[in-house]
Amino acid sequence: MKLRKIEIKNYKIFKDFELDLTNNGITQNLVVIAGINGSGKTTLLRDIIFDFFANERINGDTNISFEYFNNNSNKLEILSFDKESLQDNQINTHGYIEFDKFKIFYLKAGEINQKKSKEIILDFIDKLIYQKDKKSSEAYEIVQKILQDLFYDFDIQISFNGIGQNRDVYFQNNDKKQIKIEELSSGEQELITKCFSLYLAEIKDSIILVDEPEGSMHPNWQNRIVTIYQKLANENNNQILLATHSPHIISSVTKEQIRVLIKEETKIRTIYNFSGSYGWRIDKILLEIFRMTTLRTPMIEKEISILKRQILNNEFTDNEFINKFSYLEKMLGYDDIDLTMLRFEKKIREKQNEKN
Repeated sequence: MKLRKIEIKNYKIFKDFELDLTNNGITQNLVVIAGINGSGKTTLLRDIIFDFFANERINGDTNISFEYFNNNSNKLEILSFDKESLQDNQINTHGYIEFDKFKIFYLKAGEINQKKSKEIILDFIDKLIYQKDKKSSEAYEIVQKILQDLFYDFDIQISFNGIGQNRDVYFQNNDKKQIKIEELSSGEQELITKCFSLYLAEIKDSIILVDEPEGSMHPNWQNRIVTIYQKLANENNNQILLATHSPHIISSVTKEQIRVLIKEETKIRTIYNFSGSYGWRIDKILLEIFRMTTLRTPMIEKEISILKRQILNNEFTDNEFINKFSYLEKMLGYDDIDLTMLRFEKKIREKQNEKN
């Protein structure tokens, strides 16, 4: 099953909302949902897509419907929840929902489940040893090969080391020191407990919801993390929805895969049809997709605007202007692009004044 469209009537900030997950009629198997804080990204993933497939009753005049392609019937179907709806599905002990022969997983922002990850790794190794008749050393080599292949472009500083006597999972760092999952860096734990674990669990034909996949990751890893989730979607027929604040993630996907939620007074609407995204510079992503009005801290932006206005008004000879310009040069660096443009504009004004 893959979701194609979500329609929401009167649920929290979603008053009359539609989210289309297709492009030219083709369902997208990976979609990135972006937006500022308060635009409803977490509400959409956790409360609407995840919880309403579990045991949830909708109160009042709320109505939520999902258009999806049913692999079993090979046709489009619509599933609706309203105030009379009560589903019998429950979130099981493994943390996912089973609904109509498919599963929905939700990975919470900032949550690192080392215990669950260890269980998945141990289960994968047990299958290799007891079902595929591999030696322990061979099983460890297979796990390390998967780790290496999956994150070949990440320059991670750890390797898989094996299983201890107490069934602890061990890795090895660059100093050849044996460490547990709990001792990995926060960024490494994000990779191991989410991406690596999802891959070893061999999740197929499912919906995977990931809230803020960039958590604790350096921008170099944020640039690459989408490739892992795209691999999980493509190889195992999954649909993955990522909710993010990261411009690095946005620049890693095509424009057809982006949905931006924006808040307009008391309503939320979705922006589609961007001119581009993949490979864009981060500043262009911030300005054109995240719709930021400035890339600087507001105080510095204000000071630059004041200087620009003073130059346009030929007010650049007094000590206040000179001191403020000198301060910004020390703060931002002499080669700052905006200060360079201001110097250029100032010289033009000076020449014009000399002629007059």
